Amino acid sequence: MVILGLIVVFLLPLMGIPAITAQAVGPLPAVSGLASNKMDQDTLIYDRHGTLLADIGKAGDHRIVVPLNYISSWVVKATLATEDRTFYANSGIDIGGIVRAAIANYQHHKVKQGGSTISQQLVKQVYIGTNAPADIQRKLKEAILAIELNREYSKNQILEMYLNTIFYGSQTYGIEAAARSYFQTNAHDLSLAQAAMLVGLPQAPTQYNPVVNFQSAKQRQAQVLAAMVGEKYITPAQAETAYAVKLQVSPPITKFEAPYFVDYVLKTLAKPPYNINNSDNNRKGYRVYTSLDLNLQHMAEQVVREQIAQKGNYYNFHDAALVSMNPKTGEVLAMVGGDDYTRPGGQFNLAYDVPRPPGSSFKIFTYTAAIESRKVNMESPVLDDSLVFPIGGDGPGFVSGFAKYVPLNYDRRFHGTLPLKMVMGNSLNIPALKVELRTGIPAVVDMASRLGLTCLGEPCGSKKPEDYGMSLTLGAYPVRLADMATAASTLATLGVRHREAPILNIKDGLGKDVFTYDPAKNEYRAVDPGVAFIIASIMSDDRNRCMSFGCHGDLTLSGRHVAAKTGTTNDFKDNWTVGFTPSLATAVWVGNPDNKPLSHNSTGIVGAAPIWHKFMTQALAGRPDEWYPVPAGLHQVGQDFFLPGTENLPKTLAQPWPQCKLPANYNPYTLTYSQITVDGVYCIVNPPKPPPAPAPTPTPSPTICPPLTPPGQCKPQGQN
Repeated sequence: MVILGLIVVFLLPLMGIPAITAQAVGPLPAVSGLASNKMDQDTLIYDRHGTLLADIGKAGDHRIVVPLNYISSWVVKATLATEDRTFYANSGIDIGGIVRAAIANYQHHKVKQGGSTISQQLVKQVYIGTNAPADIQRKLKEAILAIELNREYSKNQILEMYLNTIFYGSQTYGIEAAARSYFQTNAHDLSLAQAAMLVGLPQAPTQYNPVVNFQSAKQRQAQVLAAMVGEKYITPAQAETAYAVKLQVSPPITKFEAPYFVDYVLKTLAKPPYNINNSDNNRKGYRVYTSLDLNLQHMAEQVVREQIAQKGNYYNFHDAALVSMNPKTGEVLAMVGGDDYTRPGGQFNLAYDVPRPPGSSFKIFTYTAAIESRKVNMESPVLDDSLVFPIGGDGPGFVSGFAKYVPLNYDRRFHGTLPLKMVMGNSLNIPALKVELRTGIPAVVDMASRLGLTCLGEPCGSKKPEDYGMSLTLGAYPVRLADMATAASTLATLGVRHREAPILNIKDGLGKDVFTYDPAKNEYRAVDPGVAFIIASIMSDDRNRCMSFGCHGDLTLSGRHVAAKTGTTNDFKDNWTVGFTPSLATAVWVGNPDNKPLSHNSTGIVGAAPIWHKFMTQALAGRPDEWYPVPAGLHQVGQDFFLPGTENLPKTLAQPWPQCKLPANYNPYTLTYSQITVDGVYCIVNPPKPPPAPAPTPTPSPTICPPLTPPGQCKPQGQN
């Protein structure tokens, strides 16, 4: 009370003599350089259609800067009537207001009124601090800085800064954040009733918080409405109507749409070429417009939830992930990183953060490399028979006292000689190993990298091509689901790779473009169009997989050309489906985060494929069927396609596999590379007569180690 009165006595002389002012109140900050759009504010992340996905604030605090002309006129009128009736006339301080407040406070023996103008409140928030002691020196500083503020800026600039700065409780700063927090709307659309309640908050943000104390908030709302009537901004009837409105107030929540994708975007922003992180010193109000299609995202989330709810208990899988991309641009259209982001440990993004063994879906890379090598064509015969490699690890491959590697097909059967397109389509393991070894493991690794894999084995990037064993083609080394979607996209564009592109445009708080995505700068010719077309033809012909999967199943889409491949690890811990059309590529994983195996022989065809099928069907609904014209240079014979000069190749893979020249009592632990290879290819020992093939059982197969696998590092074989 006394302080307010003393301001009048001391302020005017001090303002006239700068030296005396400095001595009385101490050094003062310069008020130049203030602007609403320079304030620290939230990063807003949108989908491709401009729908808000996430509001990323500082430690739970939120501010979203908006221009004055965007703010509801009810907010402006309520603020002027309540906080500073003479705002457009005063010099930054209101001497009459100070006197009136001092008298009122003296009469009531407590602080009943404040004498601070909007300008004084702004400088307090920006320069003084809300917890500074209420002494005469602080009040003098506020008053002097308020006058300086009015000399430097227009009234509208000051009001705009005030409305974007002031604290409205519940960790919200500025009217836009308050409107979103309490009423799930924006500052532009606030009604008179909503505006009157929010404008009453700054005087006592906790006491008048409608979430905490709704009755006090209503009383304060009535005071604001009465002040507006007193200033003739509204009529008494309007005030009564506004007060009678039953407002729906929301507690402040931080809810993300597509939370796994939002996390992925934030990690991407911190990397080149963006180099934008969400640290406390980099809160420039970025508006990030992403590639996500929220409609497709909701569709993907629903399909994942439904499959887990309907089949998860029976097959014992309780999580799944999905990534869908536009192959022509690399834009990520949907990303489901798990079934429940809020569960304990649920924040790990299984679509990107956690690589998993891809099983037989990895064979895509093996056969693409093989076709490119020109050592085989899609009709090359491959003998599916017993292979026994001379060294391996513990497990059923233990023969005659030594550990030997005996790879098996999923059905434990041998199928004789089949064309390459059928051994790929039916996902036979033994033929895949033969194709890999004849093509060369380094060539397969190179193809996987070119098509899109950035992580092959753990830790990512730690292995050289010569470090991979023959179990590579069986999907033993973990990969990212997002990378598998990229690889599918690369084949979908007939060999042009686009890395995942989750961000289309970034603007800063000034509305200036910081980044705009250009697909042309994200293109890389990874493989020849003819090679990609041949692989797509194999993967899209349902006849090639009928023997193992049955015809017309979930790897087909009614009335559409589509390429697809499943994958399952032989311990039944990972379950995949990857596939594409020319305009949409999708990869799906199903399993358990704790690596528990699935039950009942749960392969990709019963776990991941139904998710893939349903999502692709819904996402492509209403679009016409599309496929590729035959690339120039390919030779077509019936429905088969050949690279030039590969129509008639040696039938090497139909011949018996090279035999190792080893003594009967060899020691597997002392064998040299030259002893276990013939002409650079791993050789086999005389295989035993294969036993009768048992039917598949529900129990997972034990791990079998390939040659040259270090002790304790056995890798699971791939399956269908």
